[in-house]
Amino acid sequence: MSYNRRTLSPDSPFAIAAALLFFASAAMRTVGFILSYSGELLIFDLIIELLVPALCCVIFGTMLLSRKKSLIPTVFPLVGGSLYIIFRALGLELWQTVAITAVYALFAIVYILTVTGILGTRRVLMFFCIAGSAICVAIGTKAAEGTQSFLGVFSLVLILAAIFFESVGMRRGRQY
Repeated sequence: MSYNRRTLSPDSPFAIAAALLFFASAAMRTVGFILSYSGELLIFDLIIELLVPALCCVIFGTMLLSRKKSLIPTVFPLVGGSLYIIFRALGLELWQTVAITAVYALFAIVYILTVTGILGTRRVLMFFCIAGSAICVAIGTKAAEGTQSFLGVFSLVLILAAIFFESVGMRRGRQY
């Protein structure tokens, strides 16, 4: 048996803190969506702007608190959240779309490599979380023109903080 795979005990304080941050992020996304209601509700907006990111956060947090120690299933909500952000970047200028796509694809790859144990250190993932949070705070607060935008940026910072706490609590585990 190999001990490369990363695990996180559901009763770890890092798992609990990460799950609470994911739940808070889903709440921020929901509040931002409700505050931006303009009288016209399209099902596409409801699904893309609210359900996909909020459900990814709730599912991720629930997985961290479940009785399973393996972090491999958490790859799916992380990839779903990354695809959501890449989809949202499609309406921006070309260079912004390419940059956001590259950063979030690289972040998802680093997360997958860390959780599966292929990447031997957690420090790269921690660095991405810290750098991503700093960039979101620096650029996002300047670009946020409304409450929904600010809450969206804050939601993203909470997600990155949750993944940081998760990566701090990760330990090597058995690969069956």
